[in-house]
Amino acid sequence: MYHRISIGYRIRKQLAALSIQIPKSIHYWKRIKVDPNIKIEQNSAFIKGKVLHSMGAYSYSRSSLPQNTLVGRYCSIARNVTSLGFQHPLDRFSTSSVTYSNDEFQLPSLPEGFLKTYGEPKSPAITIMNDVWIGNNAVLKPGIRIGNGAVIASNAAVTKDVPDYAIVGGIPAKVIRYRFTTEVIKALLALQWWDYDFLDFHDIPLDSDINSFIESLRHNIKHKNISKLSPNYFSLTGIKTSK
Repeated sequence: MYHRISIGYRIRKQLAALSIQIPKSIHYWKRIKVDPNIKIEQNSAFIKGKVLHSMGAYSYSRSSLPQNTLVGRYCSIARNVTSLGFQHPLDRFSTSSVTYSNDEFQLPSLPEGFLKTYGEPKSPAITIMNDVWIGNNAVLKPGIRIGNGAVIASNAAVTKDVPDYAIVGGIPAKVIRYRFTTEVIKALLALQWWDYDFLDFHDIPLDSDINSFIESLRHNIKHKNISKLSPNYFSLTGIKTSK
């Protein structure tokens, strides 16, 4: 079940201390629903919308995705990205949610056991891994996994898992091509560069070609010139550390 919290002075202070930006539409003292396991790493941004969900460092979102969405690090989510809605029952006398949920109307004094649960209590989480770019107006099916380094084209309808480093588009979305060769993708997945802070890539030009980047990062890791990123993060119990 989701928790309702007030985004008041204490929580805003915690978020500000972690350089986590929240939308202006979440007004002072506004009560919102959040996943009890929410984890928002420092240096992330919710630019638009009225929802907070788990998100990794250096990621931003201009859209409102479900509260149980999981977003990794270094992700870019554009405007009007949405999730397919919960599936309603087709074999009952009505498809209306009033037969199984009181969340929308909050009717008082319903007899115990009157509502008959349908399906899962909440839609399965959308998992967005690291370094994912999602274009404007994309639609995501609950329960899918979007792999590391993937790109979702604008207006795509993503109904199944997206492989690592795939570029997908269309309705329904299909793989258009991959960002890199199979060998490069294997190397990037083995390095898991998103586990490091790009601010520590002092001797790696950020616009270097991919093979030079892989070689330089391998060298830095081997010689312990760079350490794993352990960001602080916001949770319902306050500021925590990943260490």
